[in-house]
Amino acid sequence: IGYVSQEVKVSGKKELNVVLKEDTETLDEVVVVGFGTQKKVNLTGAVGLATAKELESRPVTSATQALQGLVPGLQISTSTGELDKTADISIRGTGTIGKGSSVSPLVLIDGMEGDINAINPQDIENISVLKDAASAAIYGSKASNGVILITTKRGKTGKPRISYNGYVGFQKPTEMIDRISSYDYARLYSQSMIDEGLNPRFNETDIENFRNGTSPNTDW
Repeated sequence: IGYVSQEVKVSGKKELNVVLKEDTETLDEVVVVGFGTQKKVNLTGAVGLATAKELESRPVTSATQALQGLVPGLQISTSTGELDKTADISIRGTGTIGKGSSVSPLVLIDGMEGDINAINPQDIENISVLKDAASAAIYGSKASNGVILITTKRGKTGKPRISYNGYVGFQKPTEMIDRISSYDYARLYSQSMIDEGLNPRFNETDIENFRNGTSPNTDW
């Protein structure tokens, strides 16, 4: 595990010397922590991992949406269905360290603090989510609600590869309100005022102009 497989022909040899190369493509075995990278099997803390392969297969517009359902214990919620609104992220439930503090985890992009919604999901190599309290020992009080470490893609040796993914989103009201015509509005508005003992808002000429589709010549 963690090494590139090799096939060696015996061809009558009595002694074989085989040296396996580490499989740097196997990202599931390596996670990013506060002091570098480390093999996942050697960690004692709670760390979640999402790879580029998992993120690229999702038709999403932000990295936050791509993380939803991938990392256990990572809660992503939204209070609105609008396309331009960002979701709220929490790792160990809702909690604060004082008035005005944020319940969101600390987000680091290639070691620098940043906004997870400002990065293209296609540019992400992997995401490590530090969920235990030990992360606060490295990053301080900002990491009291967990840390999300994002590593972006870097240049690799080999043939160039160009890929394109495009998604289109739209929003529309679920149901439109039926509206009355300007003629009915003016007629009913004036009638309601008459019923209350007031002067009508529109006279008969105005109402007739509404019926004919012309603008009444009044100051209202």
